[in-house]
Amino acid sequence: MPCSRVSRPALLALLALVAAASLLLAAAGYTIVLKDGSTLVAKEKYTVQNGRAIITLLNGTQTFVRADQIDVKKTEQVNKLGLGTGVLVPGSPQDVGTVPAQPRKDETLADLIHKQGAGPREVPGSKRQKDQPAAGRLVKTKAGFTDLSAFPRKPYAHADVTAQLQQFFHTQGFDEVEIWEGTQSDRPLIEISTNSEGSVFKALSTAANGLLQIRTTFPNRLSAFEVLLTTPARERAGQFELTPEMATELVSKRVDVTAFFVHNVQF
Repeated sequence: MPCSRVSRPALLALLALVAAASLLLAAAGYTIVLKDGSTLVAKEKYTVQNGRAIITLLNGTQTFVRADQIDVKKTEQVNKLGLGTGVLVPGSPQDVGTVPAQPRKDETLADLIHKQGAGPREVPGSKRQKDQPAAGRLVKTKAGFTDLSAFPRKPYAHADVTAQLQQFFHTQGFDEVEIWEGTQSDRPLIEISTNSEGSVFKALSTAANGLLQIRTTFPNRLSAFEVLLTTPARERAGQFELTPEMATELVSKRVDVTAFFVHNVQF
C-alpha cells in the first residue's frame, strides 16, 4: 500500500513547531541539581576541571562548585525530560516533580528581607568594596557595621582553636573556610565560601554548632564568632555577629534559620 504524502503546508508547520521547541529548550538553559536540593540554571552543561564544575550562568557570569556537590543523575534526568527548574522527587512517577528550586517555597534571600520590612539596604551578594581603607581606618558598611570583607586579614592567634574549627567545618562539608583574627581578640572571623542559598543557611547553622562545641572544648576562650559568608566569586553573601545565645537558638531550632538571617544580617 503506498504511503500517504504529507502536504507541504503541514510539513512546514511541523518544522516550525520543532524549531520553536528547540528555541524554548535553549532559552530554558541547563539546570544543575545539587545534592543539598538547590539548583543552578546555566547557559549550557558544566565542565569539570581539577575537581571543580565550571558553570556559566544565564547572564554570562562564570562560577564553580565542587564537582562532587552535583547530583549527576538528577541533573541528567531534569534536562533530558525538559523540566526547566523542576527537580526530581523520589517516589513520584518517574521520580519527577516540580518542587521549587529555592528553599522555603521558592523565596530568595532578598524576598525574605523585603517581607520582613527591612529598610533600604545593600542586598546579599553585593561585591566587596574595591577601595582599600586608609591606614588605621576601617571600612564601614552602609548600616555602620565594620565591613568584614575589607577587614585586615591576620591568622587567628590560637592555632589549636583554628585547627579544631577547620576540622569541624570540613566534616560538615565546608572545605573553603578561613579563620582570621576578628575585631576583638576573643572573636575569630570565620570566612565561609557558599555556593547557593541552601548552603548559606547551612553555613549559619554549622557555625552555630561550631561555636557551642569550641566553647565546650576551650572554656572562656571565645565570646562570639564574626561570620562572613561569600560566594565562589568572592562576593559578599552576608555577615553576622554570632553569640552563644544566638547559636543556642539556632541549634535548638527555637528560631528558623531563614528568619535568623533576615533579622541578624549586617549590611
